[in-house]
Amino acid sequence: MKHITFAPAALHLKVYIFSFACSLSMVMAGMALNWPSPLTAWYSSKDSEVPMTEHEVSWLVSISAIPAAVGSIPCGMLADIFGRKPTLLAMGICSVLSYLLILMTRSIWSLYVAQILAGLVLGGAPSVAPIYISEISPPNIRGALSGQLITMFFVGQMIVYVAGPQLSYTNYITVCFSIPILFFIFFFFAPESPYYLMSKGRDEEAKDCMTKLRGKDSVAELETSKKESLEKESEEKPSIWEVLNTNDYMKHMICLQVISCVATLNGSAAISVYAVEFMGQWVAIEMSIVFIASSFFASFLSDPIGRRPLLVSSQIGAAVCTSLLAAHFICGEKILLYIGLFGFCFIASAGINPCTMTLPSELFPTSLRAFANGLSQFTTNVCGFICVKIFININETLGIQYNFFIYTVICLIGSAVGYLLPETAKSVISAS
Repeated sequence: MKHITFAPAALHLKVYIFSFACSLSMVMAGMALNWPSPLTAWYSSKDSEVPMTEHEVSWLVSISAIPAAVGSIPCGMLADIFGRKPTLLAMGICSVLSYLLILMTRSIWSLYVAQILAGLVLGGAPSVAPIYISEISPPNIRGALSGQLITMFFVGQMIVYVAGPQLSYTNYITVCFSIPILFFIFFFFAPESPYYLMSKGRDEEAKDCMTKLRGKDSVAELETSKKESLEKESEEKPSIWEVLNTNDYMKHMICLQVISCVATLNGSAAISVYAVEFMGQWVAIEMSIVFIASSFFASFLSDPIGRRPLLVSSQIGAAVCTSLLAAHFICGEKILLYIGLFGFCFIASAGINPCTMTLPSELFPTSLRAFANGLSQFTTNVCGFICVKIFININETLGIQYNFFIYTVICLIGSAVGYLLPETAKSVISAS
């Protein structure tokens, strides 16, 4: 076992600082998805400053998933054209404009526009932030820094659950508004990715940036990367369809998209959005704490256990938990709520959530990874919209417990599909 020393931490201090600044974009994304959660019951009540029906509220909480799905792939392309830093700062601008609209108006249509802007943050930040962090950090801490982005997403969720029910409408949105402002303050001083600078022919600027971030020894890594990219550009590239039809890539792609569907259709999106209304503020806060803690430690589980066993077992466990939640809403036993909810949060964070982020890079060659990741995010956001939108409809027509019966079936489907995927952890370890 390697001993931790103070020298590497001091050497990479700038990397840690700028990675933290970048990760604030994921806090914005977590808030973009969940900010309406404490307000869902209030919006449809007689005290609401923006009167809505329950169905209009369901559109409000779900509509952000549509621009998130549409924007996830173009945001990655914009990051290649204009740079990682400008694209992430643009996400901050979208977030600021979103909360300004909510603060300054009391119109349902303004809220819908605000949610569209929030959806761009929800789709863009997870697409670009991992790229930026992976390109400024050294290999020995790259996985740890990138892996904590999902933790920061849940931090944004917890801020919403803590502040929303305690503050007035205006003060609550002001708290939400402060997060993108903090992001601007911290990330404005961050450098552009040296890899992006090198890709645009700004070699000296890239080397200077890398030296300031990680020392002179890291410059060789940049030069090697550029040499490899030039060699690849000189080769004739097959189309994505041609690559998909080699080996088992098409089968893996289909399985990955099913797993991406399961990651939100298993109830995680609806539980996050409607937690405060249907389970109470303190249960929602405790739930977010479990999400944060389990996602923090998740990166330490997938390598020793393996991706496929973790994915399959987590979905079987999630099915048990959602069935317990269904039982709670039938008989009202609080113990079933706590075991089912907290068990689901832990299992989802430690199992399917990190696997869906890791698998595109491990199942496919370099030429397919960006496409696989973009398509998976598109699938995840579309299914997130469906999950959140139909929650109220099923609740009104059949009863809330039937939502969780459906989630149970979906989790079992996810476990079966996960079994069809190959184990990738061993190949990664052997390759390294």
